[in-house]
Amino acid sequence: MNGLNAFIGFNLRATMKKIDKHLGSRLEEFGITIPQSFILFCLQEENGITLKEIGSRTLIDSSSMTVLVDKLEKDELVERRLDPQDRRAIRVFITEKGAEVAAQIVEIKYEFNALLYDLLGEGNQKEFIHAINNLMHGLD
Repeated sequence: MNGLNAFIGFNLRATMKKIDKHLGSRLEEFGITIPQSFILFCLQEENGITLKEIGSRTLIDSSSMTVLVDKLEKDELVERRLDPQDRRAIRVFITEKGAEVAAQIVEIKYEFNALLYDLLGEGNQKEFIHAINNLMHGLD
C-alpha cells in the first residue's frame, strides 16, 4: 500500500464520505440530514432530554446542535421547552410529526445497515464491529 491508502485514517474518512453520501441521499426526501436523524432517534429513546445530553449521545458539538435543532423545530419535528426545575436548561421533545418521520427513516437505517453487513461479508462482521469499537474507545 502506497500513498494515502497506506493510512487507516484516510481509508476510514473516505469510507465515511461514501456512507454520508449514500445515506444522506436516502434521507433527502424527508428533508432530514444524518445528524438530524440521530437527534430524532435519540429523542425516540428518551424524549425531553436537554440539548447537552443529545449532543453527548450523538457526538454533535453544541454549536452544530443549535442549528440542527432549529431546523427540526422549524419543520415541526421537535419542540423546545424550558425545564421547569432549571430555567437555564432547555429540553427537546419529539413531536407526533417527528415520530412519524423517525419511524419511516429508521427503516432506511436498518436497510443501510444490512447493506453494510452484506458488504463486510458474513465472516467479517463481528470482527469489524469489534475492531471499530477498539479504535473508538482506544482513542479516547
